[in-house]
Amino acid sequence: MRSSTAENAVLSREELDALLEEMPRIQTSEAEDPDSRAPEFADVELQRANENFAFEQGLMLSNRQQRVISFSLIGQREIEVPELAELMLPTDLVGEFQVLPKGSLAYLLLSRPFFFQLLSMSFGAGPTIKPTRPPTRDYSRIERRFYGRAAREMLDQLEAAWRSVTSLSLRWGGLVSRSSVAESEAGRAVLATFDVKGFGEPCRVRIAIPIDPFVTEAGARPRRRTAAEATGVSLLDVPIRLRAQIGTAEMTLAETARLKPGSVIELDSPSDGSLIVKIGGQEKFRAVAGTRGPKRAVQLGERIGNGETGRNHE
Repeated sequence: MRSSTAENAVLSREELDALLEEMPRIQTSEAEDPDSRAPEFADVELQRANENFAFEQGLMLSNRQQRVISFSLIGQREIEVPELAELMLPTDLVGEFQVLPKGSLAYLLLSRPFFFQLLSMSFGAGPTIKPTRPPTRDYSRIERRFYGRAAREMLDQLEAAWRSVTSLSLRWGGLVSRSSVAESEAGRAVLATFDVKGFGEPCRVRIAIPIDPFVTEAGARPRRRTAAEATGVSLLDVPIRLRAQIGTAEMTLAETARLKPGSVIELDSPSDGSLIVKIGGQEKFRAVAGTRGPKRAVQLGERIGNGETGRNHE
């Protein structure tokens, strides 16, 4: 078997060296230079903490309900906290809690499909029972108590996950109405949206996470030790995120409001179905989607040069 050469390698020696040189700078630049931060909050550590929370929550629900339940993070974006009210029905409730020591307000929203499926399963409904459309009425007194109990249980796991990012604790505040959220002065937050599957129909759980507890007083995120610093391993052993992206689309708010099942969204990607593979946030290859065993996979194809990246993806 031939040994690999620079020409056959997935990444050239120059690209690998550049990637290794870039990693420490990315991990430390925000702590050392507040002006270098991106205008939008995009904390990878917080995202990973939320992904860990989702995994633990799905595992707990699967064990408790004796069925496979998938609980996964499907998106994070920055919002003004009152915008959360736009995702609620007039009769919806949301769990309010504080993130200590700063006392910043946060909100946990259980969608009605998720809440009523969880309620029916917890009170003995079998896994084969066909789900019914959840009511849009006000929650009853018993339902409010169950909502609070389910939300507080989630907060215990959420607190454990967030402590991997920074030192904090969560204090339950109670259930509040849609109007209270709409009139909130809590400021900006990260809206984390979780998809729940396994209850008969897709459900959602949303958490409005205040930004302040995850930012230092100086305005930069606290620097965490890198994997190499924490374990003493080589930078070559530090995991990096590889992302295969089908494409993106830009739409107005009015256009998104008109979306419905069956709508077609045009993406800014080639019609041949090829993907863009990013390594360390940099576009490196075109690829073709496929499968390997039970998992989805991509086969690398054409290498993307710096010049091409600049022309096609500005």
